[in-house]
Amino acid sequence: MVSLPHTISVLLDESLLSLNRAVGVVRRRNLPIDSFSVGPALTPGVSRLTITLSADQATTDRLVGALRKTSGVREAVSYRGGEGVARELALIKVRVGRGSYGQVLDAIQLFRAAVIDEGPEEVVVQVAGSEAFVVSLIRALEPYGVVDVARSGTIALERAGAAAGSFSLSNSQDEQP
Repeated sequence: MVSLPHTISVLLDESLLSLNRAVGVVRRRNLPIDSFSVGPALTPGVSRLTITLSADQATTDRLVGALRKTSGVREAVSYRGGEGVARELALIKVRVGRGSYGQVLDAIQLFRAAVIDEGPEEVVVQVAGSEAFVVSLIRALEPYGVVDVARSGTIALERAGAAAGSFSLSNSQDEQP
């Protein structure tokens, strides 16, 4: 069995109990979770939970099925291959000594990142992209002195125009009691 990274997107009621139930379903399976992120969805009262894990397709499908049966979960889908767009956000604090400021800015521009805060000896850089892209920027900035890093975890949506594996919140709300 081949374990590949899979991204699962779950819409759930915006309550701690619903989140706890969904996390419990994942936790009980002892799956290797790479990323776990939760935040508000478009519809008020609904949260989006995004889980990235390394598992085979059958395991991922079983997890999605179990999540769909969980109370408080409105819908769950797994993005296969190119069906989903996944990104993460990172804030990176970098030391900028004399003479290295220009080199740090060059590296930042190469990765389409932005300086969002500046101090006399440090800058805070914001970057969004795939996990590999974010890690590459961190590695590129290490020679200058990375002081701290905060990463959001992966968030995902289906690709524009994709129908397979997608969910419609209005349909899933009708099915809820």
